[in-house]
Amino acid sequence: MFGYIKVNKDELKVKEYNVFKSYYCGLCMTLKSEYGYFSRFGLNYDSVFLALLLSSVSGDKYDCDRKICIAHPLNKKPIMKTNQSLSYSAAVMIILALLKLEDDIKDEHSIKSALLYFALLKAKRKVKKNYGPLYKVCSEQINKLSVLEKNNCCDIDELSDTFANILKILFVPDFIENEETKRILAHIGYMLGRFIYILDAYEDIKKDKIKKNFNPFLASDNIPKTENILELLTFNLSSIANSYELLDIKINKPILDNIIYLGLS
Repeated sequence: MFGYIKVNKDELKVKEYNVFKSYYCGLCMTLKSEYGYFSRFGLNYDSVFLALLLSSVSGDKYDCDRKICIAHPLNKKPIMKTNQSLSYSAAVMIILALLKLEDDIKDEHSIKSALLYFALLKAKRKVKKNYGPLYKVCSEQINKLSVLEKNNCCDIDELSDTFANILKILFVPDFIENEETKRILAHIGYMLGRFIYILDAYEDIKKDKIKKNFNPFLASDNIPKTENILELLTFNLSSIANSYELLDIKINKPILDNIIYLGLS
């Protein structure tokens, strides 16, 4: 996804970190088997977090194999077997990667993005076949955001709200049946989307100014102070944590606690 979700390795027990890595490797293997070799280049901890979260609320059984892989050809590693949460998270990662590449090609005429997009055409056909409505609604939100940015919209609330609606949708797969759980996951996805958009925009101010790219803070000619941005981001994180506390976490709670309270801070 976006690279802002991390795990604080130093605060995890060795056993817990190994479980986290087994999800990472499991998602990597799921991407390869369902979307092809090239799909794995976009793998990040954001997608692993989604797989962990969905597994933990849906009660997926923790089921691993020990295998060797291309990254570790000499030693067998615990690798989570593909389940509904890993399969869905892989699809989400592909959808977001494709939409990001499409946006980069359109706005920046990036040759690198075009080559990566071409490499993912097979994955695109499959994800659209299996998750067509989801791909369509996310694409519509991205297009809406693109229009706002092209019109130099400087309303950070409107921009982050549009982006947040994408994660709000993606955080609630069809296999989650409990309505209260759906509502909480949607709110976590929404607030996480706002957090990511605001933080990304603020961190890119200098780079966007040099490259003359759109940035809502530059468009407003009123760059907020760092302490004001931190206050806004803290509010978003607090809302995520409060919603997370309402979930019935069936497995992997120490790992999720680590990500929510340490990895996002």
